[in-house]
Amino acid sequence: MSATSPDPVKAGDKFPDGVKFTYVPYTSDKEAITSCGIPQQYDASKEFADKKVVLFAVPGAFTPGCSVRHLPGFIEHLSEIKAKGVDLVIVIAFNDAWVMSAWSKANNIKDEILKLFMTDADTKFSKSIGWTKGDRTGRYAMIIDHGKITYAENEPGGEVTHKTLDVITLFHKASSPASIRAHTLLKQLSAHASETATEDQAADHTAQNKLQRTDFELNVTEDPPTSDQLRTILEYVGSGGGRAGKIVEGATDESDALKKLEEDPGRFKQPVVVDWNNGRAGKLLRVSPRVRAKLTMAKSSEKENPK
Repeated sequence: MSATSPDPVKAGDKFPDGVKFTYVPYTSDKEAITSCGIPQQYDASKEFADKKVVLFAVPGAFTPGCSVRHLPGFIEHLSEIKAKGVDLVIVIAFNDAWVMSAWSKANNIKDEILKLFMTDADTKFSKSIGWTKGDRTGRYAMIIDHGKITYAENEPGGEVTHKTLDVITLFHKASSPASIRAHTLLKQLSAHASETATEDQAADHTAQNKLQRTDFELNVTEDPPTSDQLRTILEYVGSGGGRAGKIVEGATDESDALKKLEEDPGRFKQPVVVDWNNGRAGKLLRVSPRVRAKLTMAKSSEKENPK
């Protein structure tokens, strides 16, 4: 980070070194909103290196906009956030650590991953990236995945003006031809903002469930899902009637699938495509004729007009 001028961050950047926040850890003996704990320093750069973190900043604790609209939105969608493998959700503001602690208690925050309400002391971090509102922290959000920023957005006008993209995850297996085809098609659809069709595994491999899509964020991983992610996937596809076995080899139901995945992650049967925002999961099989025509035209155009 530049020491003399703001250096805005963007997706693909490494999370900056030397970023530290301050917070008051929650303890049961300090549960009352009027109780004051001891502020501690939090080395964000170090802690974020091995975690997936959602970091969002607000201009101030207890302010109407932040308390009525911004914070409740994260609380409301916490189960979806957790299903995406997020380890921590952290909110920062310019207020001191005691005020941030009181704001957390006022909102009855007890969920394990949404527990860190922190102060960006002197708005040092926010100033370093140029995302402030006067002397306060700005309203912005980031996703940091093991030290790498995968999403970053600043809201200069104060109100949310951009729609967060839907997230589609491909649980990929590089040695699987079916997975390679799914990966290729998803990349094409993401690039050309088209629509696709998935086979809904909640049905009996006959129903086609079309996803209407203008744009989405594609997340590709060769890792197996976490326990929370697997629960969500099975909720989408159903775990009865042998469906759990189509996701985890040999599984008879959800509890059996979770147990087998823990014992042997290799039992997870890639590829599986998950549309977290719209509650669907399945194997990518085909695209509609209209979309296929669009992709064909796009490829022809690229050949005729090479960059």
